[in-house]
Amino acid sequence: MNVTLRPIIVPGNKRQDGTWPVKIRVTFKGVSRRLPTSLVCYASDLTRSGKIKSPTVLERAGRIVDRMRDAIADLDPFQLEGMDVDAVVQRIRDRLTAQDFQLDFFAFADAFIRETKVGGTARNYRTALGAFARYLGGEHIDINAITRAMLLDFRQQLDAAPRMIWDKASRSVVPSSVMPRPQGNGSRILARLAHIFQAARDRYNDDDAGRILIPRTPFTGIPKPQPAPEGQRNLGTDIVQRIMDAALEGGPHAVALASFVVSFSLMGANIADLYRAAPVEPGGVWEYRRKKTETRRADHALMRVEVPPQLSQFLAVLGAGTSRRWWLPGLRMGKDSHDKVTRVVNRHLDAWAEEQQLPAFTFYAARHSWASIARAQGVEKATIDDCLCHKGDFAVADIYAERAWHLMAAANDKVLRLFRWPGYDGGNLSSGDRK
Repeated sequence: MNVTLRPIIVPGNKRQDGTWPVKIRVTFKGVSRRLPTSLVCYASDLTRSGKIKSPTVLERAGRIVDRMRDAIADLDPFQLEGMDVDAVVQRIRDRLTAQDFQLDFFAFADAFIRETKVGGTARNYRTALGAFARYLGGEHIDINAITRAMLLDFRQQLDAAPRMIWDKASRSVVPSSVMPRPQGNGSRILARLAHIFQAARDRYNDDDAGRILIPRTPFTGIPKPQPAPEGQRNLGTDIVQRIMDAALEGGPHAVALASFVVSFSLMGANIADLYRAAPVEPGGVWEYRRKKTETRRADHALMRVEVPPQLSQFLAVLGAGTSRRWWLPGLRMGKDSHDKVTRVVNRHLDAWAEEQQLPAFTFYAARHSWASIARAQGVEKATIDDCLCHKGDFAVADIYAERAWHLMAAANDKVLRLFRWPGYDGGNLSSGDRK
């Protein structure tokens, strides 16, 4: 059961310019189909009976035939038995298309970020793409040109690069002379690039049809990101207490430190949500939908957080009660996006940590720290998941059952009781002293 491939010309297909297009005749099970090529024959290239005699044309056609044979070489007799000539021709078309396939990785990534609901993680993807573009020296590379060796070298350069901080004197970003770059940063960036790469494979490959346009996965075998070192993500009660004390002392970092405390005290609320929060009455309940997971949860990421009274002075630092439209106008800093606010806050947190000779941390550490401290206090994992309002893995009960808001409030209360709140009359609250 063989597939016959032969270059031919069709006598009646003579063009106006006096040439005949060369086709490849595919014959299988007694049925033939013709596949076009870019080759042409002149009258001098043909015999009187209309067969190709030109050695040059036959050599070039032979190379095309060889590629077509390679496209079906992995088909065993049992697979061929279940196919007809049209299926064989489609297999050839798909394989040859794959060999000529080109896809700009950055162009696809840009469309992927815009079309896919990646929520608040879009900035992380663009940061990773920016780092990769700087490594390559431009924003263009064919997706099949990305190799494992290239990625390993890229990661090595990322991990070896100095950590950058904001220098007040020069008003620019400069390498830090105190803190080393957090380990694993390179693999976190590669993990985001790998996600985009796999999305391209999912879109363009069709394993069932044998159409593999992106055959290789260069990210295979590259170590996955490891948890950040101690202090980078989970600061511990002692460092959080130092942040609380410093936040009310004034100074250039006061707004950033107070923002961190507010996030921590509201169960790790993100800047994106604090940035757009409408005014909340003192001692009231802040109800919002978490921007990062709003489109990815069945309950639209509804959150209700009791605003603890010991937080009042920190809220005042952020201008609470001074605007009819925004809850925390001071946190907005006059910026037109929460991403810009996040960058400013992180620069201040970075500078404060360096001044205090502490490990570097970002605003997001408030969220990780709250979760870790709550877990250490015996709060159930399911309750912590509710408090963090992650994307989740919803069962039917999760969709239809009312969330246990009282358990979430009790968990937050248990965490906040561990701290000394400067300027708050309650001081060190003991169990039963909740106001």
